[in-house]
Amino acid sequence: EIVEPMISEQWFVKIESLANAGLAAVKKGDIRIVPERFEKTYFNWLENIKDWCISRQLWWGHRIPVWYCPDGHMTVAREDPTQCSTCGSKDIRQDEDVLDTWFSSGLWPFSTLGWPDETPDLKYFYPTSYMETGYDILFFWVARMTMMGLEFTGRAPFHTVYLHGLVRDEHGQKMSKTKGNVIDPLTVMDEFGTDALRFTLLVGSTPGNDTNVGVKKVEANRNFANKIWNAGRFVINAIDGHESAVTGKTKKTLADSWIEARLRQLTRDVERLFQAFQYGEAGRQIYEFIWGDFADWYVEIAKGQLQNEKTSEQTVRTLAQVFDASLRLLHPFTPFVTEEVWGHLHSALRDSKFSEIAKGWPDALIVAKFPEPGKVEAWEETSLNEFALIQEITRSIRNLRAEKGISPAKKLATHFSAGDRKKLLDEQSAVIAALAGLEADQVKIEKSIKKKPEDSAVLVIGSIEVYIPLTGLVDAAGDKARLEKELKEAQSHIERLEKLLSSDFAGKAPAAVVDKEGEKLAGYRKTAEKLKAQLK
Repeated sequence: EIVEPMISEQWFVKIESLANAGLAAVKKGDIRIVPERFEKTYFNWLENIKDWCISRQLWWGHRIPVWYCPDGHMTVAREDPTQCSTCGSKDIRQDEDVLDTWFSSGLWPFSTLGWPDETPDLKYFYPTSYMETGYDILFFWVARMTMMGLEFTGRAPFHTVYLHGLVRDEHGQKMSKTKGNVIDPLTVMDEFGTDALRFTLLVGSTPGNDTNVGVKKVEANRNFANKIWNAGRFVINAIDGHESAVTGKTKKTLADSWIEARLRQLTRDVERLFQAFQYGEAGRQIYEFIWGDFADWYVEIAKGQLQNEKTSEQTVRTLAQVFDASLRLLHPFTPFVTEEVWGHLHSALRDSKFSEIAKGWPDALIVAKFPEPGKVEAWEETSLNEFALIQEITRSIRNLRAEKGISPAKKLATHFSAGDRKKLLDEQSAVIAALAGLEADQVKIEKSIKKKPEDSAVLVIGSIEVYIPLTGLVDAAGDKARLEKELKEAQSHIERLEKLLSSDFAGKAPAAVVDKEGEKLAGYRKTAEKLKAQLK
């Protein structure tokens, strides 16, 4: 078979003047393209543009608004004519071609609002603010909307274009029926839930970059939805189970202040990331906060605080307020599960002794106020730093258990050489004991220890030493190897930081950054000294 090009009559639009206006709109900053690197693609298309063939030989689409009479005269009109505008013949027929799809789509921002009439909708909604679409149709659709909007209304149709990437399979291949790697969203939604698929697509994306999606990722995010549900059940049970009178005169624990500080930090970060169009990173940070900070740390501590009459009221308040804000932050990503759980939280608070917390809340989360970032307050850094130390101690003891193969059910005795952190550890000894699996009445905290306990594993956390008697549980040789490994790691950090601070970095970097690296160096030196002492 031979395929030959066939010359045919088509309709064209002389496009150069429209393209120049579209170029100017982006170059002057009237329209911003995100990511910025796609401006080059946009410029390349419009600077090298050819006249646009707008006619198509298809069975669907907007018909070309041209009518012909038997004498070949052409009539062009907005309304269907009844006769030829040249000779008056009533024997006229419309051109059988239809407009290019992108020609019709390019009119969308204003044609859907009643244009050319100055309707209330057109006045209110045009121009719009953000246009979100795929980078693959930047020229075919975005450029056409820009050119037509400027031509017919005199205004750019939007001020920002946000471009997402393509959704590929888990191996990075483009989805194709012939390859058999197409993921049917309806099937995935039926199996794992709409929120799980939605969260996977949102969190796995960055502006202008393709994202790989596999069923395993969706399944993992289904587990996150379950985590939210279980956390909600715990918070609601805490609200319903509070039997004491509510006084409103409560004092926050370190854990209460820490989770509030982390929430404030998260809210600021989410706002910053939203402004920078980093929606995926914002979702990831919300995920880490809810799963890690709230569920894994605060809820575990809250279980103990709820049993204490002095701390139970404030714990319920903190649980409810932090969980409410978390659901509001997460709602744009997983609207269905958050709406459902928030509704139950609202009902529980409204019918409880803590009803004032929900005062002014709307009936649905979708119309609730989104958390607003507040300025950093002095107490936040103190709470974050102090609780970070509690976390580090807990992790170190948990890691020791894992290394030595000690059952989590086995309660351990501990002896702390706390230095200037003695007051903090005294106050948080019950929390550390609960989180790290220690025998509460065998936790001894001193400012310094003159004689090192024998047959004990030693953990060094900054200036704090933790001695854990392991007689009959571990061998001394293995413990020595661990200490040597930690010393080697500390010395490598010391060498790296000494080299960094003696280079041009110290003169070029901001003073605050240099000071921070200096503090790290001092910390590693102190850790190395402690480790050397334990190895003697």
